[in-house]
Amino acid sequence: MKRLRREWVGVVLGWAAVVALLYTGLARVWPDYAGRWLGLTAVFSLYSWWMTWRALPENHREGETAGDRLVLPTLGWGNRLTLLRGLLISLTAGFLFSPWPAGWLGWLPAVFYVLSDVADYLDGYVARVTNHATRLGGRLDMTFDGLGVLVVTALAIWYGQLPLWYLPIGLGRYLFLAGLAWRQRRGLPIYEMPFSWHRRIFAGFQMAFLSAVLWPIVPAAGATIAGMVFGLATTASFGRDWLVTIGWIDPKSARYRLWRGRLYRWTAVYLPPYLRVGVLVCMAFIYGGMANPVRPLAWVLLFTGWGLPWPEWWATFWAVAGLAATGMVSLGVMGRVAALVLVFPIGFDMVTRGLHWENGVALALVCALMLLGTGLVSLWQPEERYVFWQAGDEQ
Repeated sequence: MKRLRREWVGVVLGWAAVVALLYTGLARVWPDYAGRWLGLTAVFSLYSWWMTWRALPENHREGETAGDRLVLPTLGWGNRLTLLRGLLISLTAGFLFSPWPAGWLGWLPAVFYVLSDVADYLDGYVARVTNHATRLGGRLDMTFDGLGVLVVTALAIWYGQLPLWYLPIGLGRYLFLAGLAWRQRRGLPIYEMPFSWHRRIFAGFQMAFLSAVLWPIVPAAGATIAGMVFGLATTASFGRDWLVTIGWIDPKSARYRLWRGRLYRWTAVYLPPYLRVGVLVCMAFIYGGMANPVRPLAWVLLFTGWGLPWPEWWATFWAVAGLAATGMVSLGVMGRVAALVLVFPIGFDMVTRGLHWENGVALALVCALMLLGTGLVSLWQPEERYVFWQAGDEQ
């Protein structure tokens, strides 16, 4: 424990040095709000340090019995990546309650959170391949998952990217924990939640959505529509877990398995083909309204305004990519990937023309297809193995 605590001190000092260095830069380019950024970042950093210090005794491998538990003397690279997530989330939190910075500075919150998501994907993998998967890592991972979702949701609401009613979704984990604490105080039973692939998938897509919602180029209308789809899935997942936890649903019962199977077939097998037809119709209206569907002039002007080099080339690239992705979604060929690609041309149409029924419905449908897959009568779905595969596991 002494060696582990010394490493914790080193992490704190390195973390504080990064914050101080970034504050020095912000004080020059964003002087009116750099102090506020530092104060908020410090609050979230202190919370993260305290949570880590408290959990240090849990730095033992998963699955060890009480008699065999051995506190490992180092954090390990997996936990270090998890703590990097905490740092990046704290840096993102510093932008709360300040105006959205202009220019390149406005991309910093999104960059920090995207990097935290990358670290989130890698930390478990690194911990498993180095045989250093610990209860400490699991606790920190859950802590930063909830904290990151709350911070980005609050920041997106503050920037006007999401409506205020989205805040309870960002508070989901904390509301869940508060409910468990309330039941414990009343002496009510709490039942264990079994592993769920869909919980993991919905949480992953929710985090991916939050990684993009802070991009300055994302229209608020599009963020709200996508947020409704992903937020509904997240809410349904939390609701199911809550009913399991309080004992209203027995996940091992034959009745529950029967209804779960039926729900899965209707939502993930039979429904997606209709969603694919809807995407095809919406994209036909979007492209049909363009004077030149292979090089939309509005997109050329948009990319020119963003300062992108070769705006005509980019307009052609995304127009053709959108046409190809529409065909792939319609046929069920790499449908989840193609649906993700379609988000970009739909978004460009929404930015240039505003919100219309065809681009709004198309965005909602492709988000649903990313969550559910393309279902029945799909020609090729190689991405499914990766959706249900955890990095570091045997394939």
